[in-house]
Amino acid sequence: MKFLRRILICISTIILLFAIFFAFLFFMDFKPPKQQIIAQNACETLTVDTFNILTWNIGYAGLDASMDFFYEGGTQSMQSKEKTCENMQKICEFIKGNDSVDFILLQEVDIDSKRSYGINEFSEIKATVPSFDSYFDINYKTFFVPVPIKNPTGKILSSLVFCTKHKVCELKHFSYPNTVKLPVRTFLYDRCFTAARYNLKNGKQLLIVNTHNSAFDDGNQRIEEIHFLKQFINAEYEAGNYVIVGGDWNQTPPSCSDDTTAAGHFILTKIPYDLFPSGWQWFVGDIPTNRYLDKPYTAGRSSLATIDFFLASPNVKCMNIKVIDLQFANSDHNPVKAQFGLKL
Repeated sequence: MKFLRRILICISTIILLFAIFFAFLFFMDFKPPKQQIIAQNACETLTVDTFNILTWNIGYAGLDASMDFFYEGGTQSMQSKEKTCENMQKICEFIKGNDSVDFILLQEVDIDSKRSYGINEFSEIKATVPSFDSYFDINYKTFFVPVPIKNPTGKILSSLVFCTKHKVCELKHFSYPNTVKLPVRTFLYDRCFTAARYNLKNGKQLLIVNTHNSAFDDGNQRIEEIHFLKQFINAEYEAGNYVIVGGDWNQTPPSCSDDTTAAGHFILTKIPYDLFPSGWQWFVGDIPTNRYLDKPYTAGRSSLATIDFFLASPNVKCMNIKVIDLQFANSDHNPVKAQFGLKL
């Protein structure tokens, strides 16, 4: 009887510990609102018909050319602090050198994360471009990522960043549908997009959208996200407004010929041709924007993909788009810069 009682006590203890663990995960899970206003200002009319947008996933200043990443088939989880600081300095120098643009859309900007040694990257970027109004939208908040086991990623607080030279009427957060279940959901991005709204002189509005879509799914989550985005932006266009979406889509556009391949847990997928109504336009640069992180970067040998680009409504024209080839020196993405005009 004593032996049986000990077994029952052990089993009960294990069950109780699991229950406590899952309760802890539930209460610690970051649950962003479906929609949230980040900024709201007295509306001014946008005076320019032509403007430039820069989009760049800076890889939290930790995914430079010398890095591989354990979740994409590599072995490393973090860059050194010295190299991370150097990457952040170079990233800020590049942004400063391109501060003539009107809008800057950034992804993977850490605010307080172990993987970037607690550096407030948003504050550094904001100080780099003081002539812009700069805002962050948290899309990754977790108390502890337990992998890899030997050197856990730990705490992460990261965001999308939107910088604008023009006073925004409204900047709003929209959460993408999330089908990931606990406990895994606690440790992953809460995918979202940020929509900036501007008044135009013809009485309509311009929306600039910064998106960062899922990466480590089988493709179905990304399709759900694109359908959600489509519903939102198509409604804006049908209301007579102008829409431009840029960012890191983590999938290739319909017009791209990149092979759909995989590296570790990252499976490259393609946005279907017929997903958006006729007239919507995909604008893609001339060279790939992203490198696979299964091994350090080697020019001419590393696997590359095009996952950073723009989508625009039929009443928008693109005069120029260019991927700026930085050879992935300080991020696993190349920045993309485009010039747009409105068909007023």
